[in-house]
Amino acid sequence: MTGIYTAARLLTDSAAPLIEDAAVCVEDGLITYAGPRASAPRADDATDLGDTTLMPGLIDCHVHLSLDPAAGAVTLAGPDDEDALRHRMIANARRLLDAGVTTARDLGAPGTLGTEIRDLLPTLPEAAPRILAANAPITVTGGHAESMGGAADGVAQLRMRVRRHAQDGVDLIKVMTTGGFMTPGSHPSEARYTTAELTALVTEAHALGLPVTTHALGVEGIDRAVTAGVDCIEHCGWVTRTGTRFDPAIAARIVAGGIAVSPTMNSACTAAEYFCPWDERDTVLDNLRRLVALGATIVAGTDAGIPLVHFDRYADGLDLLAETGMSPRGVLASATDVAASVCGLSTVTGRLAPGLSADLIAVAGDPTEDLSTLHRPRFVLAAGRRHLPRPPRTDVADERERERLRRTMTEGAGRTS
Repeated sequence: MTGIYTAARLLTDSAAPLIEDAAVCVEDGLITYAGPRASAPRADDATDLGDTTLMPGLIDCHVHLSLDPAAGAVTLAGPDDEDALRHRMIANARRLLDAGVTTARDLGAPGTLGTEIRDLLPTLPEAAPRILAANAPITVTGGHAESMGGAADGVAQLRMRVRRHAQDGVDLIKVMTTGGFMTPGSHPSEARYTTAELTALVTEAHALGLPVTTHALGVEGIDRAVTAGVDCIEHCGWVTRTGTRFDPAIAARIVAGGIAVSPTMNSACTAAEYFCPWDERDTVLDNLRRLVALGATIVAGTDAGIPLVHFDRYADGLDLLAETGMSPRGVLASATDVAASVCGLSTVTGRLAPGLSADLIAVAGDPTEDLSTLHRPRFVLAAGRRHLPRPPRTDVADERERERLRRTMTEGAGRTS
């Protein structure tokens, strides 16, 4: 059956002009038409979304479906009950739809749960986002996220771990180049793999057709990851023992190498709720501002699942990208077509065009002028399946709780203040 969705405006991709009085036609989960309503073909089922803008579904390039952002616990370990963990991951995936996120990269879950849930979601009766899964991140013994089960030391083990992940059907490889704030004692400022080890991992992954993204907080770890030729850097925090230090030479190499950056801007970085342990807010944003000014490819990712970073608060991160000097259309690109390209999904999603997946949202107003409209999607379609968004939560945490989390992550990771 063919369905048609009409609205006052249509944005087919981040660079396209707005089309007034528009329509999108969908059949069997794919778009068959996107353009002026007057030229749209007849359809069996019509839905008028009124004074809204139809636009591509959003993409979150960094989530952790296995984590509970409301728990307030600074740990990457999940519950022992795997059935409970599966239910949590499904529920978190649906909360992504509430934010208009129709595609997400799950960049760390215990064992092979990431690929399991990825394959399960499309079989369920309710709408669900498309998931790209990395399964357990690859990390050194005792390193960040080792509790998820991806430990590997040395070149031989790294190659073997990549091959095992490939056999398990992952969509990409996630490697922990540095320590992290949520693994006490893992020192986020310190590199954990040598350049030779990272190069071997990237070479093995690329030979198997798998892109590589890396958790990289410390300056030295970022430098090694760039030299090794990773495809994407998560966080890119420029972290030192005492704060952060932006390195313009490394940043220039990121740009020259065409390496994408997912800076994981999220609720923890907003002015009202700031508790990011990397550095003071102005410095964190200025570091990203300098990277943006150099022309780096930036994609939207939130790290949803970590403490107080809720899956339905995706748009907080988009506001922060705008604070770094990105235009509204630039921010939209980082959340749609550019993100799709970085995820290897340009022929699947990220735009509204015939033959692509019917991933679309409807928002009030004009998102090319006002990004705030993305905080409350009016309607969501994921692979042609409807979802009525629930309102985003506003009671994230009080100042005392945010300070507790910041102190715990900073001290636990061994960073001096």
